[in-house]
Amino acid sequence: MNVLVTGSNGFIGKNLIVHLNELDIHVTTYTRENSIQDLPDLIKKADFIIHLAGENRPVDDKDFDTVNAGLTTSICESVHSVGRQIPIILASSVQATLDNAYGKSKLDAEMIVKRLESDTKNPVYIYRLPGVFGKWCKPDYNSVVATFCHNISHNLPIQVNNSSFELSLVYIDDVVEEFVRIIQGRQDNKKELSIQPEYKIKLGDLATQIEL
Repeated sequence: MNVLVTGSNGFIGKNLIVHLNELDIHVTTYTRENSIQDLPDLIKKADFIIHLAGENRPVDDKDFDTVNAGLTTSICESVHSVGRQIPIILASSVQATLDNAYGKSKLDAEMIVKRLESDTKNPVYIYRLPGVFGKWCKPDYNSVVATFCHNISHNLPIQVNNSSFELSLVYIDDVVEEFVRIIQGRQDNKKELSIQPEYKIKLGDLATQIEL
């Protein structure tokens, strides 16, 4: 099996690839160093696609559509042109339900892969990920857990604007295990895809727990 991983240099991608290598699953990658013209050849050789690539902190909000929706469109067009089924896992976000530029672009990406599935019966698995924490996650990027851990361990201040705000979090190893379950055909209920366990904690409690 050859698994194509987009966004392979990111936090989830790095953890996933290490685990896939441990299982002797061949991995090819698509990163920011690749061009969109590389996609057709990569997809022709793929047996499975895990689409992690995404933009979440662009300089211009238009980049949300360019990457989150545009790249997804290119992937689906390439899969369609191959003429065989190549299952796709899409890493979406819980923000797909929110009225912001990022959330809208993730919802657009979901609709694009769903259209491919409807038109071609190509299997699609969509995961709306909450906050993901764990090893190799960068501080001051998109993980409050990583930011708090880094700052507290370096005696730097942390900022808690709303201590009662409740976070939903999943651990990176559980995300990886769930994706591997899909690749290996061990997922029975395709209609209720989620990462378990999911942890709920208030922001203030999280800060206190890390400080301890």
